[in-house]
Amino acid sequence: MTRARPRPRRAARAALLALLATAAACADRNPAGPDPRGPGGPGGPGGPPLTIQALLCKGSVADQTVTCAPPAASAGSASGLIVGGQNVYVKVTTSNVVYNSGTGQYTFNTTLQNLLPQRMGTTDGTTLDPTGVRIFFSSGPTVTSGTGTATVIPDGFATFTAGGQPYYQFNEILDQNETSAVDTWTLIMPPTVLTFEFVVFVSTPVQFPDGYISLNGQLPGYDFGALHPADTEALTAVSNDAYGNVIPGTTITFATTDPLCASVNTGTGLVTGVRFATCQITATDGTRNGSIGFDVTGTTRLWDGDVSADWQTGGNWAAGLVPATADSVSIPTGVPFFPALTQNVVIGGVTVADGATLTLGAFGLTVNMNVATGATAGSGILGGGAGVLSLAGTGTARGRVPSLLVTGTYTLSGDLFVVAPEQIDAGSLQNDAFAMEVVSQ
Repeated sequence: MTRARPRPRRAARAALLALLATAAACADRNPAGPDPRGPGGPGGPGGPPLTIQALLCKGSVADQTVTCAPPAASAGSASGLIVGGQNVYVKVTTSNVVYNSGTGQYTFNTTLQNLLPQRMGTTDGTTLDPTGVRIFFSSGPTVTSGTGTATVIPDGFATFTAGGQPYYQFNEILDQNETSAVDTWTLIMPPTVLTFEFVVFVSTPVQFPDGYISLNGQLPGYDFGALHPADTEALTAVSNDAYGNVIPGTTITFATTDPLCASVNTGTGLVTGVRFATCQITATDGTRNGSIGFDVTGTTRLWDGDVSADWQTGGNWAAGLVPATADSVSIPTGVPFFPALTQNVVIGGVTVADGATLTLGAFGLTVNMNVATGATAGSGILGGGAGVLSLAGTGTARGRVPSLLVTGTYTLSGDLFVVAPEQIDAGSLQNDAFAMEVVSQ
């Protein structure tokens, strides 16, 4: 199964215990309702273990049925978080109940569905924990009528709410709403047993045992995708406990891992794209954390030449940002200085207005999109040294350019004037309707 790629945020392991009732016909009966919890409350952060009423499953050998209902007394308090929730946090379904009086085997198929927002069976969101997801017997099976003893043949024994409790293990990572593969359970009892009962729970490692902050309804590590520079995205942040229940009254603060990629208002969570890069917006309430990834795309950067001719000086560009490799640039006329390269540059596309210039000097300019300059002599992209213009992507070209190397796939969109040498190396420069002139200077 291919799973969405989360970005791991925690490596700590903890067991999240979710109450369930299991066996045939009990999936929709008497669910234990969710309990609102806040910091310091039962089952919540900093609070005591939650004491809840379990579901007691009763079986009949003669009828080959099992039904579940709340017991008369509480199941007690465990050493960790426990919460009621058949059909709320988990759903266990059983089928194919068979009793063999010759062997004494009472068997049935069991599946587990995860209803938590978090994945079950993993502490980092991607790697199966060695313990998988376990359903353990808190008590029983106990014979309630007839004679004899009922026992379970489990996958193993471990300490959950008490020592030496039998369990069955699902070696799977279960996404929200995902159902496990079928596991066959076996109880042993003689034909003299008429009815029996048992109580079971689920124990699973999760990625965020202390809770988390969801951003726009997503778990930490979600990838928002593309955000254009100057575009905004308002984040909705919610503090959640480990079960996905909302924790009210928290104060959430936002931050960015790269302010030159995307900025964020620390109080409101309003994100603004800045320039091409990938970064994370993080959120914390002091106890729980969340994050969301942004891939800021390229844009067109306008040269204003207010400071100097240096391409690498931010003050020469509108918004004060030197173009990134995914950006395109526009060089207008009427500016104090026209740009000149001071190092090799890789860029998206280049537009130089008629009468404006871009001087390469001794440096190379690699373009991955369109190139367009005016046709007036003395304007356009100038060499002025050993500088070479490389057309390395896919696009169109027109205007006046210096020595040219074509490794991509290009088509003329107008007349092209090239200063020799002009070289095509594993690329193409198609010309159907325009003139291309290669001159010595």
